[in-house]
Amino acid sequence: MIRGARFTGLTAALLIITASFAGAVEDRYRIVIEESFYVVKPENREKFLEIYREKLYPFWSEMQKRGIIVDEYKLFTQRVHTLEPLWTYKTVVKFKNYESIDRWLDLRDEVYNKLFSEGGGYEKPRKELDLITEDHWDEFIKEIPLNKKN
Repeated sequence: MIRGARFTGLTAALLIITASFAGAVEDRYRIVIEESFYVVKPENREKFLEIYREKLYPFWSEMQKRGIIVDEYKLFTQRVHTLEPLWTYKTVVKFKNYESIDRWLDLRDEVYNKLFSEGGGYEKPRKELDLITEDHWDEFIKEIPLNKKN
């Protein structure tokens, strides 16, 4: 009887772990990745980095704490520039799912104004970047499972 109870308990635990793992694998494909590209003249690159480090990175770190984004907010530059498309910086943010994007849109000004008392919301640093950015575009991408026939 005790053996059977242990086996049943072990079986139940394995089923829970297996179901959790299966859900986690599927959640991976619900993540919405936003890549934002910026073309910035050499004389504006330090200012661009300053705005991102001081005014946007803390904001995105708060979004991560709130569970709206998964993984850390990241900023990249090319090691070797290609001819096309030429970009200076790329940011990558991974939203948990499409509902998280809606939640981010609803909360962004409130959260930004709590972090930075001068107000102006999330659009304030974005406008600062627009002034020193020659070109900008966003791409929303998703991972495609290779081990499924979908």
